[in-house]
Amino acid sequence: MIAIDNLQFGYGRSALYQGFSAHVEQPGIYGVFGRNGSGKSTLLKLICGLLAPWGGQLRVLGQNPRHRSPNLLESVYIVPEEFHLPNLKPTQLATTQGLFYPRFSVQRFGDYLVELEVPADMRFEAMSLGQKKKAAIAFALATSTPLLLMDEPTNGLDIVGRGQFRKLMQRPEQADRLVLISTHQAHDLESILSHVWFIDQGRLALSSTMSDLAQRLHMGVARSADELSAVPSIIFQESVGAHTAYVAARDADSTGSVGTVQLELLYKALSLSRDTLLAALPEGDKELA
Repeated sequence: MIAIDNLQFGYGRSALYQGFSAHVEQPGIYGVFGRNGSGKSTLLKLICGLLAPWGGQLRVLGQNPRHRSPNLLESVYIVPEEFHLPNLKPTQLATTQGLFYPRFSVQRFGDYLVELEVPADMRFEAMSLGQKKKAAIAFALATSTPLLLMDEPTNGLDIVGRGQFRKLMQRPEQADRLVLISTHQAHDLESILSHVWFIDQGRLALSSTMSDLAQRLHMGVARSADELSAVPSIIFQESVGAHTAYVAARDADSTGSVGTVQLELLYKALSLSRDTLLAALPEGDKELA
């Protein structure tokens, strides 16, 4: 679905990507993580053809996205972090812009608006920022494009809205599409992601399924120094009040129960102890920068 090989790109004379490679063959929900300035938003824009790479190969659904062919544009939708909605009602937005996407479902759009508590007959200029963001998300999901790109979709949403977003992403109709979500809100998304990308120094430092990470890493909180000392192969640790949160390598032969992946803790470990963490993962899960 996406094939990126030796991608080169930057702004002005400053290179951002120098040899970035990544491949996606199956649908799923991918979380794209990285520190500020790592190029997460830029990557989404390159994938949908809003930016042109300096070099390398980039194919999306079998095509060069920079050619902006109509059959590719109707198959890809992007929700940018900063967006503008015309001063219409959501129902009018569906009528005027939904027609550009042959898989667009008016019924689902209405269902999503109800789930997100967005009034269908209110003009966008009268809505709050959170309501506008929800409307943009509802429209994006209703396009039913095979590829959906979302940049910080939960920014501007309250706690209830973030829960509503997760619920929509877990609906069965989303299972057949590829969704790339660039975000810093790791905790908001860890329950819905199937795969994690971590971008560092212009390359894909980590590409792994959530299930593989859970098999290879153990994350938890030690309530005392003695409890922490009993944890083998600690990769990263940080104080959380009187306790200590940690990421440890799980023994490949371990038969114990598999825990959950805490993405905020994983993000910190990748940012501050990247090489040590990557060394604990199989070669198939990483591409060292």
